[in-house]
Amino acid sequence: MPIYVSYGSNMDPDRLAVRTGADAARLAARFPVRLRGFRLAFAKRNDDGSGFATLLPDHGSDAEGIAYDLTVEELRRLDWAEGVPEHYLPAIVEVLPLAGGPALAARTYLANPARLAAGLKPPRWYLERILAARDLLSPAWVESLERVETAP
Repeated sequence: MPIYVSYGSNMDPDRLAVRTGADAARLAARFPVRLRGFRLAFAKRNDDGSGFATLLPDHGSDAEGIAYDLTVEELRRLDWAEGVPEHYLPAIVEVLPLAGGPALAARTYLANPARLAAGLKPPRWYLERILAARDLLSPAWVESLERVETAP
């Protein structure tokens, strides 16, 4: 099965299960990863003007995410849920499991460049979906997420 890595609201396995139809027990086997050379930004302009997560290349930064094993059919459903290609574009990235081990190739989504904007803030509900993975993320990453200013 392909590895999918989320750095946004799909870090909440309940949300991912609804969006893909994936078995909740299988999603429970998720694991935290580091994405080297990327920084997290809430720079993907959503239809309501708020900012959703994307990764931006930054050689001096690392982002954290959650990896899942998904089927090809589940990824197809996720493409639809993520608004491919209008909102997000699929990408292959290299991730490092936080628990150690070799680098892995994983599929993720990056914001369509036409949707990028500066100065955006995520809705509170969206940030809470990301923080649903706090039990697996590093304390420093959780702290940085908790400091994110949200949209009114």
